[in-house]
Amino acid sequence: MGPIMGTTVELTIEKLVAGGDGLAFNDGIAVFVPMTIPGERVLVELEEYRKDWVRGNVLEILEASPDRIGPACPYFGSCGGCNLQHVDYRRQLELKAAIVEESWKRVGKVDAPGFSVVASVPYAYRSRMQFHVDDEGRIGFMRGSSSLPEPVETCPVAVEPIRTWIERMASSGKSRLPMSPWTQPGARFMVFSPERSGDRVFIEGRDGDVTAQVRGRPMRFHVKGFFQSNLYLFDLLVAAATSDLGGGHALDLYCGVGPFASFLADSFESVTAVEHDPFAVEYARMNAGGRGEFLAQSAEDWTTSDSAKSRFDAVVCDPPRSGLSERVRSWFREAKPPVVSYVSCDPVTCARDVGDLVRSGYSIDWMKVFDFYPQTSHVELCVRLVAGI
Repeated sequence: MGPIMGTTVELTIEKLVAGGDGLAFNDGIAVFVPMTIPGERVLVELEEYRKDWVRGNVLEILEASPDRIGPACPYFGSCGGCNLQHVDYRRQLELKAAIVEESWKRVGKVDAPGFSVVASVPYAYRSRMQFHVDDEGRIGFMRGSSSLPEPVETCPVAVEPIRTWIERMASSGKSRLPMSPWTQPGARFMVFSPERSGDRVFIEGRDGDVTAQVRGRPMRFHVKGFFQSNLYLFDLLVAAATSDLGGGHALDLYCGVGPFASFLADSFESVTAVEHDPFAVEYARMNAGGRGEFLAQSAEDWTTSDSAKSRFDAVVCDPPRSGLSERVRSWFREAKPPVVSYVSCDPVTCARDVGDLVRSGYSIDWMKVFDFYPQTSHVELCVRLVAGI
């Protein structure tokens, strides 16, 4: 018989897992406890039962970690955006490295190569954010484990122009944006600023195209479209993914608006870029100066096209959080491009996919991990794979 809902227990947190929760055990049953740190002894109320695990809520920190700090944000704990503000930043990097290593061993069944986590500025780094509008027209972010918005009057992880914009709206009493279909109660919209300081803020529904600098090169996209939100580390990620690559034909799979394709076109005779979103493909074409073949197809559909039968000297792939589908992994196993740069925002699916490719004949050259999202448990990875002869 499992534990009874609402039971209060004392637990010792053993480690952090992917997603950022602390892991402890109660009578052999895994208990996931948000906002804890390994080594802490905590009083926990057990709730949200599943077949073989339980989620708990901290009632009291009985023995705190020396790495526990006060959060910088008054909304920490209610806003769902950050889940590690209670941890000293240097310790955050260590914990994220441990999450990556654990994911590779547990899911990928391979040992992670030696790596360190490339640090970011811990605050004022986020250039792209999604806001939600509550029933009173106030802007905010989604609450943790909830579908309701949390109205906010500041955000310390936002770059200065966005943070100032939030605070200016709150202090002036203008909590509601000019009315449009994008700002009705229940709506959500994107905001982007390409600057660390200044006042340029682009708002979905009001603005259209924006431009960000990536390694000194302008990248154009629509404010409502996807783009990386930590521009300071994105330069390093693009450089890592495309470094030491060159030759005849390159593939940029899941190309988005083309930041990788743009730089691959500098060192390859031809580039094929594939992206399911036709609007993003057109931006990719512009950002790469039209140098290459740009295809508006899902990666899965592309694998059965004539284009997929080409010989590629190198591939950069940046799939969504779900990783590579079995169909796409099958293409890699059969086509065996000699060099692959796998960019990932999820260490678990990355470990699964890399493990599969290693067992099909690839070897791991190196891996770099970038702390794109300080104060959260998320990271970006870049893994260089080389096909066996």
